[in-house]
Amino acid sequence: MSTQGPNAPSDLGLPVGVWSSEPAGSRLEFAVKTMWGLATVKGRFERFHGQLEVLPEGARADLTIEAASFDTGHAKRDAHLGSADFFDVSNHPTLSFTATAITPRSDENLTISGDLTVAGKVVRLQLPVRVTRGEHGRLHLSTTATVPREDVGMTWNRGGMIRGDVNLTAELELGPIADPGRGAAGDTTDRQLASPRA
Repeated sequence: MSTQGPNAPSDLGLPVGVWSSEPAGSRLEFAVKTMWGLATVKGRFERFHGQLEVLPEGARADLTIEAASFDTGHAKRDAHLGSADFFDVSNHPTLSFTATAITPRSDENLTISGDLTVAGKVVRLQLPVRVTRGEHGRLHLSTTATVPREDVGMTWNRGGMIRGDVNLTAELELGPIADPGRGAAGDTTDRQLASPRA
């Protein structure tokens, strides 16, 4: 771990430090076409935690989502989504994203590559991430992604009713952690470093 101060620049153009997601300013949403493409089902996850650690030579980032915390506004549909046909929340209580590479794009914007795990299935994503700075040292990260349902094992599709892929939207408001050795999820010193270079 470098001994540089928390405001020193990193290879990513961001200050060195650790940030943790703040629920009030964060959202995770998904959307998928259904009714043979005539309607769009939208939902969101209510409970999740993300963390970003920036070091002079690289960064770590991860996101953990409580699988059963999704809400599409329809109780019967949500019960089905929680079953083994979709999220299988009884056997897979969490979804996760772990960065494997974090590279600068322009200014402070990033490309974050990593593994998304849903119901035990892993899909590799490459996310264009927009970074903006807020008050009191906060960072705001936003991105969108498209994930083929089949890649995460969600092949249930009665009569071809579900069309297309799942569109994901993530906005994370991250607040700085005073002690960079520990975050809200515990000690980060053994987490894998994602190189700032591809």
